[in-house]
Amino acid sequence: MRKVGVVTEGESEVKGLPMLYPQLETRLGVQMLRPVRAAVDPLAPVAVLARGARTGIQMAFARGAHLVVFLLDREMSQTAASDRALEIERRLRGDIDDRIRVVVKDRSFENWLIASPEAFRAQRARYPKSERIESAAVPDKADRVADPCRLINSAMTKGQYDKTGDAPKILNAANVESIAANSRSFRRFLAVLGDPLFSSGSNRPAKC
Repeated sequence: MRKVGVVTEGESEVKGLPMLYPQLETRLGVQMLRPVRAAVDPLAPVAVLARGARTGIQMAFARGAHLVVFLLDREMSQTAASDRALEIERRLRGDIDDRIRVVVKDRSFENWLIASPEAFRAQRARYPKSERIESAAVPDKADRVADPCRLINSAMTKGQYDKTGDAPKILNAANVESIAANSRSFRRFLAVLGDPLFSSGSNRPAKC
């Protein structure tokens, strides 16, 4: 079975993404390896990013990965996510290994979280105003939300969203198909993992 490693700059991704792994493994017939964190600034110059990611990527390959996906946030960069990903990918493949793919989340990990509104509906006590998330993210609008953390907070009446505490709980109740339907950058993630539904492009959600 093909093994896929994930390297990411975010601690919430390290803790949260594995909650989606059972769905991804069943859907794609791969084994997802535990994410590795690379302490890099996603807005750093490409050469700096490549140096910062090297150890994490090499660690993923040492664990047996046949493919390593490097995940970064776009944040407030004016460069298109696809252009930024391609630039970084070319550098990493040239410097380290050609079995590396890069996905830039548009604009952050939380944009992927809000792409699955049912995950918030499942936690009514925590997110009693979850309809606000659905209204903002559906259909296929999650990547356009400029401040997803603020949106998540608006669905709460007590406390605030905690990146490392809440993200795993949200993704544990999330649906991969919903995230793909509402986030283009997540569809790109599925495409580089080998999802046949997006083999010809990730611009639009898959047709039922």
